[in-house]
Amino acid sequence: MNYSHVLRIRSFRDLWLGQAISQLGDAFYYIVFMFMAKKLTGSDGVVATVGVLETLPYLLFSAYAGVAADRFDRRKVMLWSDIASGAALFGFAAFLVFNPKPPLFMLLVMPFLLSTMRCFFMPAKSAAIPAVVPKNLLQLANSLSSTTQNIVPLVGLALTGGVLTLLWVNSPEYFFLICVALNTVSFLLSAWFIARLPVLKAEQKAQESHALTDFVEGVRYIRRRPDLITFIAMTTGFRLGVAPFFVAYLAANDAWFGGGPSTLTWMEFSFFVGMVAAAPLMGKVKVEHPGRWFATGLFVVGLMVGLMAFSRTFALFVILNIVCGLAVPPADIPVNTWLQKSVPDAFLGRVNSVLNMVATGAMPMGLALGGVLIRQIGTSGLFMAMGGVMMVACAAGFLTPAFRNARMDPDVPTDDPTPLNVQADEEVESTAHFLR
Repeated sequence: MNYSHVLRIRSFRDLWLGQAISQLGDAFYYIVFMFMAKKLTGSDGVVATVGVLETLPYLLFSAYAGVAADRFDRRKVMLWSDIASGAALFGFAAFLVFNPKPPLFMLLVMPFLLSTMRCFFMPAKSAAIPAVVPKNLLQLANSLSSTTQNIVPLVGLALTGGVLTLLWVNSPEYFFLICVALNTVSFLLSAWFIARLPVLKAEQKAQESHALTDFVEGVRYIRRRPDLITFIAMTTGFRLGVAPFFVAYLAANDAWFGGGPSTLTWMEFSFFVGMVAAAPLMGKVKVEHPGRWFATGLFVVGLMVGLMAFSRTFALFVILNIVCGLAVPPADIPVNTWLQKSVPDAFLGRVNSVLNMVATGAMPMGLALGGVLIRQIGTSGLFMAMGGVMMVACAAGFLTPAFRNARMDPDVPTDDPTPLNVQADEEVESTAHFLR
Protein backbone atom coordinates (compact mmCIF):
# COMPACT_ATOMS: atom_id res chain seq x y z
CA MET A 1 0.00 0.00 0.00
CA ASN A 2 1.07 3.60 -0.62
CA TYR A 3 -0.16 7.04 0.36
CA SER A 4 -2.66 7.17 -2.50
CA HIS A 5 -4.84 4.69 -0.56
CA VAL A 6 -5.44 7.14 2.30
CA LEU A 7 -5.50 10.24 0.09
CA ARG A 8 -8.50 8.82 -1.76
CA ILE A 9 -10.47 9.37 1.44
CA ARG A 10 -11.77 12.91 1.10
CA SER A 11 -12.03 13.65 4.82
CA PHE A 12 -8.46 12.58 5.49
CA ARG A 13 -7.24 14.48 2.43
CA ASP A 14 -8.84 17.71 3.67
CA LEU A 15 -7.43 17.18 7.17
CA TRP A 16 -4.00 16.50 5.69
CA LEU A 17 -4.06 19.60 3.46
CA GLY A 18 -5.18 21.76 6.37
CA GLN A 19 -2.29 20.44 8.44
CA ALA A 20 0.26 20.96 5.66
CA ILE A 21 -0.73 24.55 4.88
CA SER A 22 -0.88 25.57 8.52
CA GLN A 23 2.54 24.08 9.23
CA LEU A 24 4.11 25.88 6.28
CA GLY A 25 3.29 29.15 8.02
CA ASP A 26 4.40 27.77 11.38
CA ALA A 27 7.81 27.00 9.90
CA PHE A 28 8.28 30.72 9.41
CA TYR A 29 6.95 32.15 12.65
CA TYR A 30 8.27 29.61 15.19
CA ILE A 31 11.87 30.30 14.21
CA VAL A 32 11.31 34.01 13.55
CA PHE A 33 10.04 35.01 17.01
CA MET A 34 13.13 33.61 18.72
CA PHE A 35 15.44 34.79 15.91
CA MET A 36 14.12 38.35 16.21
CA ALA A 37 14.37 38.22 20.01
CA LYS A 38 18.03 37.27 19.64
CA LYS A 39 18.70 40.02 17.09
CA LEU A 40 16.86 42.74 19.03
CA THR A 41 18.29 41.93 22.47
CA GLY A 42 21.35 39.70 21.96
CA SER A 43 20.26 37.75 25.04
CA ASP A 44 20.00 33.96 25.22
CA GLY A 45 17.82 34.45 28.29
CA VAL A 46 15.24 36.42 26.28
CA VAL A 47 15.26 33.72 23.59
CA ALA A 48 14.56 31.13 26.29
CA THR A 49 11.75 33.32 27.68
CA VAL A 50 10.09 33.49 24.25
CA GLY A 51 10.31 29.71 24.06
CA VAL A 52 8.78 29.37 27.54
CA LEU A 53 5.86 31.60 26.57
CA GLU A 54 5.30 29.54 23.42
CA THR A 55 4.93 26.38 25.48
CA LEU A 56 3.26 27.66 28.67
CA PRO A 57 -0.33 27.68 27.28
CA TYR A 58 -0.09 23.94 26.60
CA LEU A 59 0.46 23.44 30.33
CA LEU A 60 -2.26 25.88 31.38
CA PHE A 61 -5.04 25.03 28.92
CA SER A 62 -4.42 21.50 27.61
CA ALA A 63 -6.77 19.97 30.19
CA TYR A 64 -9.77 21.82 28.83
CA ALA A 65 -8.55 21.42 25.24
CA GLY A 66 -8.74 17.64 25.62
CA VAL A 67 -12.19 17.80 27.16
CA ALA A 68 -13.29 20.03 24.26
CA ALA A 69 -11.98 17.46 21.77
CA ASP A 70 -14.03 14.71 23.45
CA ARG A 71 -17.15 16.81 24.08
CA PHE A 72 -17.56 19.02 20.98
CA ASP A 73 -17.34 18.59 17.24
CA ARG A 74 -13.60 18.17 16.61
CA ARG A 75 -13.98 19.85 13.23
CA LYS A 76 -15.29 23.03 14.88
CA VAL A 77 -12.55 22.98 17.51
CA MET A 78 -9.87 22.90 14.79
CA LEU A 79 -11.72 25.44 12.66
CA TRP A 80 -12.03 28.04 15.39
CA SER A 81 -8.41 27.49 16.40
CA ASP A 82 -7.33 28.32 12.84
CA ILE A 83 -9.66 31.31 12.51
CA ALA A 84 -8.65 32.81 15.87
CA SER A 85 -4.94 32.32 15.08
CA GLY A 86 -5.32 33.95 11.68
CA ALA A 87 -7.23 36.90 13.16
CA ALA A 88 -4.60 37.48 15.86
CA LEU A 89 -1.77 37.39 13.33
CA PHE A 90 -3.67 39.70 10.97
CA GLY A 91 -3.86 42.28 13.75
CA PHE A 92 -0.17 41.81 14.50
CA ALA A 93 0.71 42.22 10.81
CA ALA A 94 -1.26 45.48 10.74
CA PHE A 95 0.79 46.67 13.73
CA LEU A 96 4.04 45.75 11.96
CA VAL A 97 3.12 47.83 8.91
CA PHE A 98 3.62 50.93 11.06
CA ASN A 99 6.17 49.46 13.49
CA PRO A 100 8.54 47.14 11.54
CA LYS A 101 10.68 46.47 14.64
CA PRO A 102 8.22 45.44 17.35
CA PRO A 103 8.88 46.17 21.03
CA LEU A 104 10.04 43.26 23.14
CA PHE A 105 6.73 42.86 24.95
CA MET A 106 5.05 42.09 21.60
CA LEU A 107 7.56 39.29 20.98
CA LEU A 108 6.55 37.86 24.35
CA VAL A 109 2.78 38.35 24.16
CA MET A 110 2.14 37.07 20.62
CA PRO A 111 3.71 33.61 21.05
CA PHE A 112 1.66 33.13 24.23
CA LEU A 113 -1.59 34.12 22.49
CA LEU A 114 -0.92 31.96 19.44
CA SER A 115 -0.02 28.91 21.51
CA THR A 116 -3.19 29.41 23.57
CA MET A 117 -5.23 29.14 20.37
CA ARG A 118 -3.14 26.33 18.89
CA CYS A 119 -3.27 24.10 22.00
CA PHE A 120 -6.92 23.33 21.13
CA PHE A 121 -6.02 22.22 17.60
CA MET A 122 -3.66 19.34 18.30
CA PRO A 123 -5.80 17.12 20.61
CA ALA A 124 -8.71 17.51 18.17
CA LYS A 125 -6.53 16.74 15.15
CA SER A 126 -4.89 13.68 16.76
CA ALA A 127 -8.29 12.34 17.82
CA ALA A 128 -9.77 13.03 14.36
CA ILE A 129 -7.34 10.87 12.34
CA PRO A 130 -8.71 7.46 13.48
CA ALA A 131 -12.23 8.81 12.87
CA VAL A 132 -11.62 9.43 9.16
CA VAL A 133 -9.51 6.43 8.09
CA PRO A 134 -10.00 2.64 8.41
CA LYS A 135 -8.03 0.99 11.20
CA ASN A 136 -6.04 -1.09 8.73
CA LEU A 137 -4.79 2.17 7.13
CA LEU A 138 -4.11 3.98 10.39
CA GLN A 139 -0.33 3.49 10.48
CA LEU A 140 -0.10 4.54 6.81
CA ALA A 141 -2.16 7.67 7.58
CA ASN A 142 0.04 8.46 10.59
CA SER A 143 3.13 7.94 8.44
CA LEU A 144 1.85 10.46 5.88
CA SER A 145 0.86 12.89 8.62
CA SER A 146 4.30 12.56 10.22
CA THR A 147 6.07 12.89 6.85
CA THR A 148 4.09 16.04 6.14
CA GLN A 149 4.77 17.35 9.62
CA ASN A 150 8.48 16.98 8.90
CA ILE A 151 8.75 17.91 5.23
CA VAL A 152 6.66 21.10 5.39
CA PRO A 153 8.97 22.76 7.94
CA LEU A 154 11.83 21.61 5.70
CA VAL A 155 10.34 23.58 2.80
CA GLY A 156 9.66 26.51 5.10
CA LEU A 157 13.21 26.48 6.42
CA ALA A 158 14.57 26.30 2.88
CA LEU A 159 12.58 29.44 2.06
CA THR A 160 13.76 31.03 5.29
CA GLY A 161 17.36 30.25 4.38
CA GLY A 162 16.90 31.55 0.83
CA VAL A 163 14.37 34.29 0.20
CA LEU A 164 13.99 35.46 3.78
CA THR A 165 17.72 35.42 4.52
CA LEU A 166 18.25 37.74 1.53
CA LEU A 167 15.38 39.87 2.80
CA TRP A 168 16.96 40.08 6.26
CA VAL A 169 20.26 41.20 4.77
CA ASN A 170 18.80 43.75 2.36
CA SER A 171 15.55 44.90 4.02
CA PRO A 172 15.39 43.67 7.62
CA GLU A 173 12.51 46.02 8.36
CA TYR A 174 10.19 43.85 6.20
CA PHE A 175 11.48 40.48 7.40
CA PHE A 176 9.14 40.02 10.34
CA LEU A 177 6.11 41.49 8.55
CA ILE A 178 6.36 39.04 5.65
CA CYS A 179 6.75 36.05 7.99
CA VAL A 180 3.68 37.06 9.99
CA ALA A 181 1.65 37.79 6.84
CA LEU A 182 2.48 34.38 5.38
CA ASN A 183 1.47 32.68 8.60
CA THR A 184 -1.82 34.61 8.64
CA VAL A 185 -2.66 33.37 5.14
CA SER A 186 -1.67 29.81 6.07
CA PHE A 187 -4.12 29.66 9.00
CA LEU A 188 -6.98 30.99 6.86
CA LEU A 189 -6.26 28.45 4.09
CA SER A 190 -6.05 25.68 6.67
CA ALA A 191 -9.43 26.79 8.04
CA TRP A 192 -10.94 26.49 4.56
CA PHE A 193 -9.92 22.82 4.27
CA ILE A 194 -10.94 22.01 7.86
CA ALA A 195 -14.37 23.53 7.14
CA ARG A 196 -14.86 20.85 4.44
CA LEU A 197 -14.60 18.01 6.99
CA PRO A 198 -17.71 16.16 8.22
CA VAL A 199 -18.95 16.41 11.79
CA LEU A 200 -16.33 14.72 13.99
CA LYS A 201 -18.00 14.22 17.35
CA ALA A 202 -16.59 11.72 19.79
CA GLU A 203 -18.70 8.89 21.20
CA GLN A 204 -21.03 10.66 23.63
CA LYS A 205 -21.97 9.69 27.16
CA ALA A 206 -25.65 9.46 28.02
CA GLN A 207 -25.35 12.40 30.42
CA GLU A 208 -23.14 15.46 30.10
CA SER A 209 -20.95 16.31 33.09
CA HIS A 210 -18.76 19.20 34.16
CA ALA A 211 -15.58 19.71 32.13
CA LEU A 212 -13.42 19.12 35.21
CA THR A 213 -15.26 15.85 35.90
CA ASP A 214 -14.63 14.75 32.32
CA PHE A 215 -10.93 15.54 32.66
CA VAL A 216 -10.67 13.64 35.95
CA GLU A 217 -12.30 10.64 34.24
CA GLY A 218 -9.59 10.79 31.60
CA VAL A 219 -6.87 10.85 34.26
CA ARG A 220 -8.46 7.85 36.00
CA TYR A 221 -8.45 5.95 32.72
CA ILE A 222 -4.73 6.67 32.31
CA ARG A 223 -4.01 5.52 35.87
CA ARG A 224 -5.45 2.11 34.99
CA ARG A 225 -2.94 1.82 32.12
CA PRO A 226 0.71 1.45 33.29
CA ASP A 227 1.80 1.42 29.65
CA LEU A 228 0.25 4.88 29.14
CA ILE A 229 1.80 6.17 32.37
CA THR A 230 5.22 5.03 31.15
CA PHE A 231 4.69 6.57 27.72
CA ILE A 232 3.71 9.93 29.23
CA ALA A 233 6.66 9.84 31.65
CA MET A 234 9.11 9.06 28.83
CA THR A 235 7.70 11.80 26.62
CA THR A 236 7.96 14.26 29.51
CA GLY A 237 11.60 13.36 30.10
CA PHE A 238 12.38 13.63 26.41
CA ARG A 239 10.70 17.06 26.19
CA LEU A 240 12.68 18.21 29.22
CA GLY A 241 15.88 17.29 27.41
CA VAL A 242 14.90 18.72 24.04
CA ALA A 243 13.40 21.99 25.38
CA PRO A 244 16.65 24.05 25.31
CA PHE A 245 17.50 22.86 21.78
CA PHE A 246 16.99 26.19 20.03
CA VAL A 247 18.90 28.03 22.77
CA ALA A 248 21.75 25.56 22.25
CA TYR A 249 21.49 25.91 18.46
CA LEU A 250 21.74 29.71 18.64
CA ALA A 251 24.66 29.56 21.07
CA ALA A 252 26.53 26.96 18.97
CA ASN A 253 25.84 28.94 15.82
CA ASP A 254 27.28 32.11 17.37
CA ALA A 255 30.24 30.45 19.13
CA TRP A 256 31.29 27.82 16.58
CA PHE A 257 29.85 28.58 13.14
CA GLY A 258 29.85 32.35 12.59
CA GLY A 259 26.39 33.34 13.81
CA GLY A 260 24.71 33.82 10.42
CA PRO A 261 21.05 32.98 9.73
CA SER A 262 22.00 30.63 6.88
CA THR A 263 24.05 28.29 9.13
CA LEU A 264 21.26 28.32 11.70
CA THR A 265 18.80 27.35 8.98
CA TRP A 266 21.04 24.51 7.80
CA MET A 267 21.24 23.17 11.36
CA GLU A 268 17.43 22.88 11.45
CA PHE A 269 17.28 21.79 7.80
CA SER A 270 19.62 18.82 8.36
CA PHE A 271 17.49 17.52 11.24
CA PHE A 272 14.36 17.57 9.08
CA VAL A 273 16.20 15.84 6.20
CA GLY A 274 16.64 12.77 8.40
CA MET A 275 13.00 12.75 9.49
CA VAL A 276 11.73 13.17 5.93
CA ALA A 277 13.90 10.28 4.76
CA ALA A 278 12.73 7.89 7.50
CA ALA A 279 9.03 8.75 7.89
CA PRO A 280 7.71 7.29 4.59
CA LEU A 281 9.40 3.97 5.32
CA MET A 282 7.48 3.61 8.59
CA GLY A 283 4.19 3.39 6.70
CA LYS A 284 5.37 0.05 5.28
CA VAL A 285 7.05 -1.47 8.35
CA LYS A 286 5.08 -3.92 10.47
CA VAL A 287 5.74 -3.08 14.12
CA GLU A 288 4.76 -5.56 16.83
CA HIS A 289 6.14 -3.78 19.91
CA PRO A 290 5.90 0.01 19.49
CA GLY A 291 7.24 0.65 23.00
CA ARG A 292 10.60 -0.90 22.11
CA TRP A 293 10.84 1.21 18.97
CA PHE A 294 10.05 4.35 20.97
CA ALA A 295 12.65 3.65 23.66
CA THR A 296 15.34 2.79 21.10
CA GLY A 297 14.63 5.92 19.08
CA LEU A 298 14.93 8.14 22.16
CA PHE A 299 18.27 6.56 23.04
CA VAL A 300 19.70 7.21 19.56
CA VAL A 301 18.54 10.84 19.58
CA GLY A 302 20.01 11.39 23.04
CA LEU A 303 23.33 9.85 22.03
CA MET A 304 23.60 12.05 18.93
CA VAL A 305 22.73 15.21 20.90
CA GLY A 306 25.41 14.38 23.45
CA LEU A 307 27.98 13.96 20.67
CA MET A 308 27.11 17.43 19.33
CA ALA A 309 29.04 18.80 22.31
CA PHE A 310 32.25 17.72 20.56
CA SER A 311 31.30 18.85 17.03
CA ARG A 312 33.36 21.88 16.14
CA THR A 313 33.16 21.27 12.39
CA PHE A 314 29.89 22.24 10.74
CA ALA A 315 29.82 19.11 8.54
CA LEU A 316 29.95 16.79 11.57
CA PHE A 317 27.27 18.84 13.33
CA VAL A 318 25.01 18.48 10.29
CA ILE A 319 25.61 14.70 10.11
CA LEU A 320 24.66 14.25 13.78
CA ASN A 321 21.48 16.25 13.18
CA ILE A 322 20.59 14.03 10.22
CA VAL A 323 21.03 10.88 12.33
CA CYS A 324 18.81 12.45 15.03
CA GLY A 325 16.17 13.05 12.40
CA LEU A 326 16.41 9.48 11.11
CA ALA A 327 15.70 8.13 14.62
CA VAL A 328 12.55 10.18 15.28
CA PRO A 329 9.95 8.60 12.90
CA PRO A 330 10.68 4.97 13.95
CA ALA A 331 10.12 6.09 17.54
CA ASP A 332 7.16 8.39 16.98
CA ILE A 333 4.93 6.89 14.27
CA PRO A 334 4.39 3.36 15.70
CA VAL A 335 3.75 4.58 19.25
CA ASN A 336 1.20 7.17 18.09
CA THR A 337 -0.58 4.55 15.98
CA TRP A 338 -0.66 2.27 19.03
CA LEU A 339 -2.11 5.12 21.12
CA GLN A 340 -4.91 5.72 18.61
CA LYS A 341 -5.72 2.01 18.42
CA SER A 342 -5.56 1.17 22.11
CA VAL A 343 -7.43 4.17 23.59
CA PRO A 344 -11.24 4.25 23.19
CA ASP A 345 -12.52 7.12 21.06
CA ALA A 346 -14.44 8.62 23.99
CA PHE A 347 -11.14 9.13 25.87
CA LEU A 348 -8.77 9.89 23.00
CA GLY A 349 -8.95 13.70 23.19
CA ARG A 350 -8.38 13.71 26.95
CA VAL A 351 -5.51 11.23 26.78
CA ASN A 352 -3.85 13.38 24.11
CA SER A 353 -4.40 16.51 26.20
CA VAL A 354 -2.90 14.92 29.34
CA LEU A 355 0.07 13.81 27.26
CA ASN A 356 0.47 17.32 25.84
CA MET A 357 -0.09 19.04 29.19
CA VAL A 358 2.37 16.96 31.22
CA ALA A 359 5.00 16.70 28.50
CA THR A 360 4.70 20.33 27.48
CA GLY A 361 4.85 21.35 31.12
CA ALA A 362 8.43 20.13 31.04
CA MET A 363 9.26 22.56 28.23
CA PRO A 364 9.29 25.82 30.26
CA MET A 365 11.28 24.05 32.98
CA GLY A 366 13.74 22.72 30.40
CA LEU A 367 14.09 26.12 28.73
CA ALA A 368 14.64 27.85 32.07
CA LEU A 369 17.24 25.24 33.07
CA GLY A 370 18.84 25.60 29.65
CA GLY A 371 19.24 29.35 30.13
CA VAL A 372 20.91 28.72 33.51
CA LEU A 373 23.05 25.78 32.40
CA ILE A 374 24.46 27.50 29.33
CA ARG A 375 25.84 30.23 31.60
CA GLN A 376 27.19 27.72 34.12
CA ILE A 377 28.57 24.89 31.97
CA GLY A 378 28.72 26.42 28.49
CA THR A 379 27.37 25.28 25.15
CA SER A 380 29.14 21.90 25.14
CA GLY A 381 27.96 21.13 28.64
CA LEU A 382 24.38 21.97 27.69
CA PHE A 383 24.45 19.54 24.75
CA MET A 384 25.79 16.78 27.01
CA ALA A 385 23.15 17.47 29.66
CA MET A 386 20.36 17.41 27.07
CA GLY A 387 21.55 14.12 25.59
CA GLY A 388 21.90 12.56 29.03
CA VAL A 389 18.34 13.45 30.03
CA MET A 390 16.99 11.93 26.81
CA MET A 391 18.89 8.67 27.30
CA VAL A 392 17.71 8.38 30.91
CA ALA A 393 14.12 8.85 29.70
CA CYS A 394 14.46 5.89 27.35
CA ALA A 395 15.36 3.61 30.27
CA ALA A 396 11.77 3.74 31.56
CA GLY A 397 10.56 2.10 28.37
CA PHE A 398 13.02 -0.76 28.59
CA LEU A 399 12.43 -1.32 32.32
CA THR A 400 8.60 -1.29 32.32
CA PRO A 401 7.17 -4.62 31.05
CA ALA A 402 3.71 -3.22 30.30
CA PHE A 403 5.19 -0.69 27.87
CA ARG A 404 8.08 -2.80 26.60
CA ASN A 405 5.75 -5.68 25.71
CA ALA A 406 2.79 -3.58 24.49
CA ARG A 407 1.54 -4.89 21.15
CA MET A 408 0.32 -2.81 18.25
CA ASP A 409 -2.98 -4.73 17.94
CA PRO A 410 -3.73 -6.45 21.25
CA ASP A 411 -7.49 -6.70 20.79
CA VAL A 412 -8.21 -5.20 17.38
CA PRO A 413 -8.17 -7.30 14.19
CA THR A 414 -5.98 -5.65 11.56
CA ASP A 415 -8.67 -5.96 8.90
CA ASP A 416 -11.33 -4.08 10.94
CA PRO A 417 -12.44 -1.86 8.11
CA THR A 418 -14.01 1.52 8.56
CA PRO A 419 -14.45 4.07 11.37
CA LEU A 420 -17.34 6.34 12.07
CA ASN A 421 -16.72 9.35 9.87
CA VAL A 422 -14.98 8.12 6.71
CA GLN A 423 -16.04 10.06 3.64
CA ALA A 424 -14.63 8.56 0.45
CA ASP A 425 -14.17 10.11 -2.96
CA GLU A 426 -15.98 8.74 -5.96
CA GLU A 427 -13.30 6.17 -6.62
CA VAL A 428 -13.72 4.56 -3.18
CA GLU A 429 -17.34 5.46 -2.51
CA SER A 430 -18.58 2.01 -3.44
CA THR A 431 -16.45 0.33 -0.78
CA ALA A 432 -16.84 2.84 2.06
CA HIS A 433 -19.31 2.04 4.81
CA PHE A 434 -20.03 3.28 8.29
CA LEU A 435 -19.88 1.63 11.70
CA ARG A 436 -22.71 2.93 13.80
